[in-house]
Amino acid sequence: MIQNYLKIAWRNLLKHKSFSLINILGLAIGIGACLIIFLYVHDELTFDQYNVKADRIVRATTRLHTPESDLVIATSPMMLGGTLKRVYPEVEATVRLSNATVAVKYNNEVISEESFYKTEPAIFTVFSFDFLEGSPQRALQNPHTIVITETIAKKYFGSSHAHGKLMICNGEDWRVDGVVKDRPANSDMRIDALQSADFSKTTPWMDDFDNFTFILFYQKPDLRKFQNKLADLSRKYIQPELDAAGGPGGAGRYKLEFELEPLAAVHFSPDKLADTPKGNRQFNYIFSLLAVFILIIALLNYINLSTAKSTERAREVGIRKVSGASRTQLIRQFLFESFFLLTIACLLAIGLVFLALPFFNKLLQTNLSLRWQSGLLFMGIIFLVTLLLAGLYPAFVLSAFRPIKVLKGSWHHSFRGIFLRKTITVSQFAIAVALIMGTTVIYQQMRYVQQKDLGFNKDELLNIYLPHDSAYIGSVKAFQNDLRRRPEVKAMTIGVGLTFAVMSSTVTNFEGKRREFMCVYYLVDPQFLSVFQIPLVEGRNFSDNYGTDRKEAFLVNEAFLKYMGWKSGVGKTIEGWEHKGKIVGVMKNFYFKSLHDAIEPVVMVYNESTFNTTTIKIRPADLSIVKTLFRKNLPTTPVDYSFLDEVVEKQYVKDRITMSLFNSFTGLGILVSCLGLYGLVALIAVQRTKEIGIRKVLGATLQQLFSLMSKDFLKLLCWALLIALPVAGFAMNKWLASYAYHVSLSWWMFLIPAVAVLLLALIVISKEIIKTALANPVNSLRSE
Repeated sequence: MIQNYLKIAWRNLLKHKSFSLINILGLAIGIGACLIIFLYVHDELTFDQYNVKADRIVRATTRLHTPESDLVIATSPMMLGGTLKRVYPEVEATVRLSNATVAVKYNNEVISEESFYKTEPAIFTVFSFDFLEGSPQRALQNPHTIVITETIAKKYFGSSHAHGKLMICNGEDWRVDGVVKDRPANSDMRIDALQSADFSKTTPWMDDFDNFTFILFYQKPDLRKFQNKLADLSRKYIQPELDAAGGPGGAGRYKLEFELEPLAAVHFSPDKLADTPKGNRQFNYIFSLLAVFILIIALLNYINLSTAKSTERAREVGIRKVSGASRTQLIRQFLFESFFLLTIACLLAIGLVFLALPFFNKLLQTNLSLRWQSGLLFMGIIFLVTLLLAGLYPAFVLSAFRPIKVLKGSWHHSFRGIFLRKTITVSQFAIAVALIMGTTVIYQQMRYVQQKDLGFNKDELLNIYLPHDSAYIGSVKAFQNDLRRRPEVKAMTIGVGLTFAVMSSTVTNFEGKRREFMCVYYLVDPQFLSVFQIPLVEGRNFSDNYGTDRKEAFLVNEAFLKYMGWKSGVGKTIEGWEHKGKIVGVMKNFYFKSLHDAIEPVVMVYNESTFNTTTIKIRPADLSIVKTLFRKNLPTTPVDYSFLDEVVEKQYVKDRITMSLFNSFTGLGILVSCLGLYGLVALIAVQRTKEIGIRKVLGATLQQLFSLMSKDFLKLLCWALLIALPVAGFAMNKWLASYAYHVSLSWWMFLIPAVAVLLLALIVISKEIIKTALANPVNSLRSE
């Protein structure tokens, strides 16, 4: 029986090559797109889940309550980890990690490593590491020991055999205590090396906030209950320090609480200061919807074409039924044909995925691979769902034909069948219209972002990051003096730079009132505004001609005035960052963060340190001069720099990825829709061949025939537009709301997808319609 079904399926596939190709290609594209997006979403949702104890690991973060706002920090006090292990019996272990850029000396060259962490031996109890050399029981037990990954071992020692060897980090010898396998790509915290650190010293709670703290519980914890315990801990140990630091009448004005995040939730943790790069749940939702849309379009294509082609299978069904075939046998036959065609489509989809994965890995900046365990399981589910959704309905429709009606040829005028095909066509193109509109809006928003006046100049500005150790003070000053003497350096400013502002509390006193809130602080020199070309709207800049500017002067932005409800700021008294004095100037607002965020109040104070970011205006072609001067004055320090325009562009990497993926999958969705439309038009054109022949004999022109055959499809597309445009407009309006500054939906954004779909449809259907209309009527009427 199976062999017979296979023969029939193979003959039908060869007999109707174009029909089969359209179905196979459409399903392959839909399934392949679905599989790629599944791999990405699965990778995102399983971040850090390779850790054996992942369900019992929790990260502790910090929320500092101030009188008017909150400050949320991903790190926590150094004292927290040891206290939790000592005080709470439900805690099995805690581990603290502190990240810092490390200069590694290698072959007379100094290389900067950004993913080295100082930690304690308990890390191997909390997290899972695969040791290639050494053991987790002995690693990091002694001072100045380091555990490195396989990649770092090969980079500095030529192989993974590095146990017992020495590395020079920041001028000190560190003995390699172990070599571990590289962490999986879906790790929230990228770790290249772990250095031993002593966290046992007692310090004030508020002194050291540079540590990520992870807690391992003996059993899966009740986070709400344990967070209440942490609130008691904060009141007991931390609140007295905060009250003492708050000054007269400051008791209770500042409060600190700890928040707990399961390890599985850390990758999608909302924005926190000092955090590692995060994922975006919105991406997962958008990509999943794209996958579903494309698969739905492919399934609707298959159903539509299968039912539309039932004209050619009707007589076969009628004859089989007259010959004694039961409906069950016919259902099995048609399901097997769907199974056969779907199997070919799935194999082609897997091939397409292997070809496309390198492109998507580069685009998404990840390392996706088709793992057979999860990939095949998902493919099996998709195969079963597709077979049931796409195969069952055509099988039941085709097997339900009544022999008498079929052989008379009257069955195909069923209203239900025609209505279904129209509904499917409308659904397909409604999705295509929505995708085109989404692409249009995303493109316009990204164009707006790229062309938006940020309120400062970012061209040809180079940030040079200098060491903070006081031992380098002479070398740093010499380097900065050398830069000033170079004609290629057109301007220079020393401070925190434009992208490394810090949050701090600001006290304002005006008209006898006191307000205290968190705002953004910049440490700048008098050259800052001119280098970045940030204009003043009121008052003056810092100046060395005023001796009081170093400790008693402030610059603020327009957002600061708006927050305070002031029309003018010059002369108002404020204090903060160990400064107390008056506002001397008000700057025009500038976008120091991405356009996703509203402009915050900014305060600038005079910078007196040489150990901050040095920003110079220089052509990229002259970068080698800077490197030469840096190595001359700081030979043991790696050159660390970035051009400001590149830093700004990095803020929108995820947005560009969204746009690229949306473009790609929109193109696939439109391609599958057009394939289905082409196949449907071709089938209907064949069914109406005799009608067209009669009309031509009676004198119908090509224009009349084209209008006759195309108007039904164009009506369906208009219905698709009426359904899709309002829905797409609502969805894109919600997406734009994620930006504090964005474009507005305009009438032409609705017009573009409408015109695009109508033109595509006309192009697709024109070939078959014109071919049928131009055919010799003698040939179509000969059998009569």
